[in-house]
Amino acid sequence: MLKSFLRSISVSMLIVGTVIGAGFASGREVVTFFGAVPNVFIALIAGAMVFACSVLFLFVGRRVQKTDMGEVNGEVFGKVRPLADIFMLFNSVTVLGAMLAATDSLSAEFINIRPFASILLGLLCAVIAVKGLKGVIKANAVLVPIMIAFLCACTLRAIDFPLKSQGGRIDIYSIVLYVAMNMILGGGVLTTVHKLSPREILLSSAVAALVIAGLLMCIMGALQSCAAAHADMPMLLIALKSGRIMYIISLPVIAASIFTTMLSAFKSVYDYIHGFINSKTISAGIVLIGGLAVGALGFTSVVGLLYPITGAIGIIYIAFNCWFLIRTRVKSKVKRNTRKIKTKVKRA
Repeated sequence: MLKSFLRSISVSMLIVGTVIGAGFASGREVVTFFGAVPNVFIALIAGAMVFACSVLFLFVGRRVQKTDMGEVNGEVFGKVRPLADIFMLFNSVTVLGAMLAATDSLSAEFINIRPFASILLGLLCAVIAVKGLKGVIKANAVLVPIMIAFLCACTLRAIDFPLKSQGGRIDIYSIVLYVAMNMILGGGVLTTVHKLSPREILLSSAVAALVIAGLLMCIMGALQSCAAAHADMPMLLIALKSGRIMYIISLPVIAASIFTTMLSAFKSVYDYIHGFINSKTISAGIVLIGGLAVGALGFTSVVGLLYPITGAIGIIYIAFNCWFLIRTRVKSKVKRNTRKIKTKVKRA
């Protein structure tokens, strides 16, 4: 029982770690999709959607029983798999590039050594991602709780209570786009997780959704309480409002959020490239170079220009996964009914 619970929590931390990248933890994603003063009720809707998507992808993984993203795409997308691979690669490289660009932006708070900061973190990410999903899960299990604790402490200190429920209007399309953008990367990883029971899938998805909804509400509340939306990383200004110590703590915590999402993005691209190139080193090198090329656009540019595109792609990706589950479930029911009929005929 305890082992099952811990496995569920580990996967929930994987989901949270995938979503809480530099865009999330810095507040830049929230501003891009929901405006400078977002309505806090958006967080609840987004949380419900994250739960649904997590359940979907984990059940797809349970049904497919594959450990490679390319093989999963083959099962889910069938003949249009090449197009799906291109979409997934575009998304993963975009997120990887954003995380590498965020690394340089964050290091510039101390000293501008770009692109050396992103290269160093990218190399560390490559070493862990090459070792497989276990390394990614372990890294998330350690770092994500620290990130959650900091984001809660930092934003709650910055919020001026009572919290205003109003703010920007609730745009359902923006919420769907935002969740799809985040979950398409999670889908690439979660669909390769196939050892969870239905109960464990529901528990891990529920925990992840509650955490993400709570953190979104805190970030949105903090944005309502201080004018930080104009900054490259609004969370740094929010942390500064909470005091110099909180600002100093925010730097390594945002770095950790960059790293967890970078791991998931790197692994997704690496798994695909390694399917064509046997050398792990060459495959990892190609992934890192591609990410650095995208990251050269700059953090704000990548999030503002490319993230909405990945969100639109994410909607298509989610739709295909839904259709796969429905289609395979109908087929399995037909097979069961056929076997029952055959059994009755034999007995007769």
